[in-house]
Amino acid sequence: MHRFNRYFYTSIALLWGVSIACAEYVIVNSSDGSFTLEAGSFDGFLANQENQFAMSDQEILASTLNNDGIDTVGKLSFVLASTDAGLSFMGLFDGIPTTNPTGSFADQFLGISSTTSIDTSWFATGDEGSEYSWYDLGNETQLVNALLGWDHEQTSAGFAWGDVRTAQTGTVNLYDVDLSEFASDSIQFVTYQDDHWAVAGTADFSVLGQYAFSYQYVPAPGAIALFALVGLTSNRRRRK
Repeated sequence: MHRFNRYFYTSIALLWGVSIACAEYVIVNSSDGSFTLEAGSFDGFLANQENQFAMSDQEILASTLNNDGIDTVGKLSFVLASTDAGLSFMGLFDGIPTTNPTGSFADQFLGISSTTSIDTSWFATGDEGSEYSWYDLGNETQLVNALLGWDHEQTSAGFAWGDVRTAQTGTVNLYDVDLSEFASDSIQFVTYQDDHWAVAGTADFSVLGQYAFSYQYVPAPGAIALFALVGLTSNRRRRK
């Protein structure tokens, strides 16, 4: 019995180290292929209770990606990161490091229709006049529809789902409402690897101004093994 306990706690320690070393990620699936997005971290993000993706958060996100050589102006950038709302799947639209909403006039418009399970919160912000609606679809599923407007190179917009550890799958449909003619490869999926952000894949709107994808959360391999080991030891104790 003592030998088993020593083995169990040693295994827990080893697996804890593995779970820290191996990143959590989501797999994005679309008509353009699959992209793996590993998670970074942004402390203080998505901290409010009003479903607002704060402009200051958007500025920090844009600045961080720019510092790693990723252009965000004219782009729709999707990232996975640990935030105050849990491990969050975030979209930054036409991000600039310093926004100036004073006197801004929305000239870019993006429609979003996105679903996930009922177990997490949503966040969205655009310029004045942007619209948001939330629906309980039943079957433990929620839907957010948003029309986000912003002023190109003066402001930006953002959308996010909170804790993907509990709401592990989702769908996102994007609509270039006024056919703004975003730049080529305007949709980019960004991953965090080797202590920096990098573009994992790009995509474009269809000729009808639409783009759709789904995502699936994948826990760190160490966490999966840890859960399996805990289950094994629980079964062993019950048998005794």
